[in-house]
Amino acid sequence: MSATKSAAVVATLSASTKASYKTLILEQRENILCITINRPQVRNALDRHALYEIMRALHYAKSVDTITMVVLTGVGDVFCAGSDLSQIERYNDPHEYFKGANWVLRFFLTTFVFFPKLLVAVVNGPCIGTGFTICGLCDIVYCTERAYFEAPFSKLGICPELGSSYLFPMILGRAKATDVLVFGEKLTAQEALQFNFVAGVYKRNEVNELLWPKLLQHSKLPKESLRISKKLLRVPDREAVLKAAAVEFEELRSLRYGEVYLKAIERFLKKNKNSKL
Repeated sequence: MSATKSAAVVATLSASTKASYKTLILEQRENILCITINRPQVRNALDRHALYEIMRALHYAKSVDTITMVVLTGVGDVFCAGSDLSQIERYNDPHEYFKGANWVLRFFLTTFVFFPKLLVAVVNGPCIGTGFTICGLCDIVYCTERAYFEAPFSKLGICPELGSSYLFPMILGRAKATDVLVFGEKLTAQEALQFNFVAGVYKRNEVNELLWPKLLQHSKLPKESLRISKKLLRVPDREAVLKAAAVEFEELRSLRYGEVYLKAIERFLKKNKNSKL
């Protein structure tokens, strides 16, 4: 879906604003800011720079009065492959990276939790790890038929993040949330619809033909009504999400130094290095 244009697209973003983003594609379609994760070389996995750019894009959307909705999607056939572990190679010691990881994620979380406008995720393909938990922070999620959702935290020796230990049981129910967050079972597009994680499943060609016209129509609703309605729906859970995330961050702090996670990183970096040879 990402950046395909239609007759309804109104490109009001300046060229300099667009060019200032290295990991994202930004388009303003009438009252909607579309943020497309643009890191196809790593299946749209998010490194620290990408997280910063998403936060910056949301702050931009917040400041523009005509924008009433933000749509987050991914370029190509993948929404997001999770965190980009290859960024650890930029540090002489992985522990140096871990020290800042929680701080960045805390800032990222609060940017989403306190964002006053509507946040929509259009999941155009595999949605893994951090990509999955980001969707839980959005107000509504749609996906394509080929999309699936996966949280391989236990396989990596870590635990849920970004408030998902609270949000996923609330959305999916405790049993299915355990299946997904603890056992790492994939959630198919149809299962995501069945368990109310997504509001609709679309064929690839239907995203532009059916979903985008609907989103553009919704974005024209009275902006103050949209803002207050979102506030009424989300604010009651805000404190619980932040509280759950605070506990998650503390657990992650220690688990990242665990043998399972360090070995998983070692295997990934070795595989990544061999693939470049």
